[in-house]
Amino acid sequence: MNKKITKKDKNISILKSKSFVQLFVILAIIIGINIVSIFIYHRFDLTAEKRYTLSTSTKTMLSNLKDVIYVRIYLSGKALPPNFVELSQKTREFLDEMRAYSDNIEYEFIDPSEGHSSQEMDAIYGELYKKGLRPQAIQTQEADGVNTRYIVPGALMTYQQKEIPISLVDSDDGALADENEIIKYSIEKLEYNLGNAVRRITNQQLAKVAFIKGHGELSNMQILRAGTAIAQFYSVDSILLNHKLTNLFEIELTDSVSGDYTIKSNKYDLLIVAKPTEPFDNYDKFLLDQFIMRGGRVLWYIDPVLAEMDTLNFYPEMPFIGRNLNIEDMFFQYGVRLNTNLLLDLNALPIPVETGRMAGQPQYTFIPWYYFPIITPLSEHPIVKNLNPLRTEFVSSIDTVGRQGGLTKTILLTTSTTTKMVNAPAVVSLQTLKKRANLLEFNRKHLPVSVLVEGVFHSVFSSIEGKDVAKLEFIPQSKPTKMIFVADGDMIKNQIAADGYVYPLGVDRFTGQFFGNKNFLLNAVNYLCDDENILQVRSKDFKMRLLDSKKIIKEKAQWQVLNMILPLALVIILALILFFIRYLKYVRK
Repeated sequence: MNKKITKKDKNISILKSKSFVQLFVILAIIIGINIVSIFIYHRFDLTAEKRYTLSTSTKTMLSNLKDVIYVRIYLSGKALPPNFVELSQKTREFLDEMRAYSDNIEYEFIDPSEGHSSQEMDAIYGELYKKGLRPQAIQTQEADGVNTRYIVPGALMTYQQKEIPISLVDSDDGALADENEIIKYSIEKLEYNLGNAVRRITNQQLAKVAFIKGHGELSNMQILRAGTAIAQFYSVDSILLNHKLTNLFEIELTDSVSGDYTIKSNKYDLLIVAKPTEPFDNYDKFLLDQFIMRGGRVLWYIDPVLAEMDTLNFYPEMPFIGRNLNIEDMFFQYGVRLNTNLLLDLNALPIPVETGRMAGQPQYTFIPWYYFPIITPLSEHPIVKNLNPLRTEFVSSIDTVGRQGGLTKTILLTTSTTTKMVNAPAVVSLQTLKKRANLLEFNRKHLPVSVLVEGVFHSVFSSIEGKDVAKLEFIPQSKPTKMIFVADGDMIKNQIAADGYVYPLGVDRFTGQFFGNKNFLLNAVNYLCDDENILQVRSKDFKMRLLDSKKIIKEKAQWQVLNMILPLALVIILALILFFIRYLKYVRK
């Protein structure tokens, strides 16, 4: 006997069929999305500063890899402190991000202490130290006393039989003191540090930079930290002009018998002139001028006045006068004038001053020395954006001059709103430390001390005569190029202790403060070498969105109750909505 199929049974059958179709469609969509995601990768970064998005330069660099880069990360293990666990995890995530753009990135996390005796661990740590990694001691208080163990917050990167160490902990040369801040800063700088390591080991960014010598510039020891920092990115050299074309220009030998040659191009991409104290003669000045006319870039660290702190260490006062370097006319032609004055600022670096004696020993007090202004960058230009304040010594002002067409001038650094200007000749005296500053005299503000000039420059020469100069074709107008002028030669100088220890660039040996001199130098060099994408990676603005501690204490109970009740209320409301939907759909019918 055939069972009678009711209308209700038909509706139920139709609903079941629809449900199966919907389920099949949903599964098909999910499977399709997963298949597509295998071939098309995209990550949605909803942070305002795009902190999880690789820069264009990093993506390009990764896509150009020709062989496998293997990274061994030694920040691993069960005994890691919580903040280092976070750094390790973020390092893994960043390496995964890099692998999404290149199949040539491979990595491995290694716990150097796993399965080894104490003697074996000492040998392993010693070997890692020789390779450039520094084990870090971690002390914990336990029942049987203080326990010391070591971790290695670093990695070794290998590429085509080359190997370089990478420090995962970046404190900006020690500018940060709190360990949690250091770890957060290190996480923010992962792209810069790991990406920079890839550039170094693959030589993808190897411009040529040279320090000019022969005019009383800073010694090699005084620019040791500057040269070391630049060498992380580029090939670094020092050259003595000495009237020789071959020291500054690439040549091509045309006659091996007579030794005749022709000039092909500039030998270097960037020249750095670090505080010359002796005048340039016309021949060397001509060589520099023609280097610029051929598209060369120059970073000038110049002291327009003769004023040295070493003199005040022996005499209570000293006169300061304008320094004749015989390049003032060049600068004027290039659109700037470095003034023969000194800038005093209420925002200044303190120096130790003997204020008395106790038991025969001198007692020192730190007093602001207005001749050492602390420069806080205000510009949003990538060279100085997010830069720490800079340390200066006897800084002068810069004016932009002339109306040369095709030149763009950007003020990079200025003094504060409380500045005093003293024109040369005048006297610098330590007695000013014992006097209260007359605030009415510090009535100048935002005086420029560093300027970027870009565009087409015109030669200060019309011609010049001399040996071999005929082989250098005179060029009256440059290709588009750029230069940076800094009116303080000491801004690039690292300090040296009495025992020969070389302080990091930007560190004040008396106060122990860390300033942004090193990063300003690197930013300037990156910009002049057209590595603006690297510059943008370093100057990324990572905002710390911290909770308001006072508001947390005040509204703690309110938020606790809300967090308990709100989820339950949402579940009840959702259940009621579903109940009424089903009621309207089935019961009423």
